Amino acid sequence: MNVISASRRTDIPAFHHQWFMNRVREGYVRVVSPFGRGEHIVSLTPEEVIAIVFWTKNAGPLLPSLDELVDRGHCFTFLYTVNAYPRFIEPEVPEQCHTLSVLESMAKRFPESVVRWRYDTIVLTEDLDRQWHVTNFRSLCERLSPFTSECIISFCDYYRKTIAHMKRRVPDHRRPDEAQCRDMAEEMAEVAAESSIRVLSCAHEFLVSERIDRARCIDPEVLAKVVDSRSRAEAAAGLKRAPSRPECNCVASRDIGAYDTCGHGCVYCYANSDPERARDNVRLLSVDSDCLDPRANQGQG
Repeated sequence: MNVISASRRTDIPAFHHQWFMNRVREGYVRVVSPFGRGEHIVSLTPEEVIAIVFWTKNAGPLLPSLDELVDRGHCFTFLYTVNAYPRFIEPEVPEQCHTLSVLESMAKRFPESVVRWRYDTIVLTEDLDRQWHVTNFRSLCERLSPFTSECIISFCDYYRKTIAHMKRRVPDHRRPDEAQCRDMAEEMAEVAAESSIRVLSCAHEFLVSERIDRARCIDPEVLAKVVDSRSRAEAAAGLKRAPSRPECNCVASRDIGAYDTCGHGCVYCYANSDPERARDNVRLLSVDSDCLDPRANQGQG
């Protein structure tokens, strides 16, 4: 049995919910490796899936299908990124009022463990400085505390794609050193505690402290709270650590997404080489395709 990651590479709930539900109904998805170009089939039958982990900034489009997922025998959890950035950082992310409405709807239907909040990636600029982030984070903690008891944070990792985006779109961005990140994270943890929210650090071991725990985004302890059977719980407990990058603490999962298929256009994104190309790929993808990767779908109508 596998955990399905949907997905680190794109926002499936926001942009590919119909495609995803079609794949669930068919019981499988074809995935192309973003590195070696190899293809493999991943089962989406309930018998082969421990749980689905959705990574999203907008679960709204998928909301009407969650009951069907449950009826089909699936369990799931959401890693929900809420940053409340201005448009020059996150051009197409929904307004905060929409996000809060979606989270409220989910909270009425599912236990708290189904939603985990992420405040990442933390980007610093001349205007979005430490004080801006602390004030912004305090407001979000107050608003999100009814829906979650934890927040996973991470500072921007400057991958090659990210550096190119930053230089072009946010030339006044700042790259804090580890000491600056630690001081800021400690203040954020203190702020979060005021709203009974604990802070966890994603892939930044140097931030772990008495106040800040080590995050596992794909976490067997969280999965144990959302699965519905002993067999799934035992399968989750048996998963081995499988880091996706240095200092990642996640256990193994099967990612079914594809790069260059997210329409949010976030400036810090490592998964899109070109926001315009990504938006085109979102528009052109057939919801009946068995694969999300645009390269695998070339020539298909």
